[in-house]
Amino acid sequence: MKLQNKTILLAEDDEVISRMYQKGLSLEGANVLIAKNGIEAVNFTKNNNIDLILLDLMMPRMNGYETIRQIKQDSATSHIPLIVLTNLDEHPEFIEKTTGTKIQEYLVKSNVSVEDVIEKIAFHLK
Repeated sequence: MKLQNKTILLAEDDEVISRMYQKGLSLEGANVLIAKNGIEAVNFTKNNNIDLILLDLMMPRMNGYETIRQIKQDSATSHIPLIVLTNLDEHPEFIEKTTGTKIQEYLVKSNVSVEDVIEKIAFHLK
């Protein structure tokens, strides 16, 4: 189990995608917390010991760009590795320009499998 004893925050508003990733991550031993919007994601990072965040950009109440900005500007949560998993086929440099911070990975949902995402997460948690 590649993610044994790791806590992953999955910030995703699509229930089908959320369940799919939650199942895959759980099978690898991860404890998965689900945030359905950016506000929940920020609150989860403040109130839990998160090892990595898997974040969609298009979410209700607070989009992923603002979520990244708030998490990375808070000294208590800025160290948490962050992987964007989105349908937007932009470039990671756009994230840096928009939020003023770097992310670990930028993955387009249609271009990766759950297994690919688990490999990326495992790599960044080594």
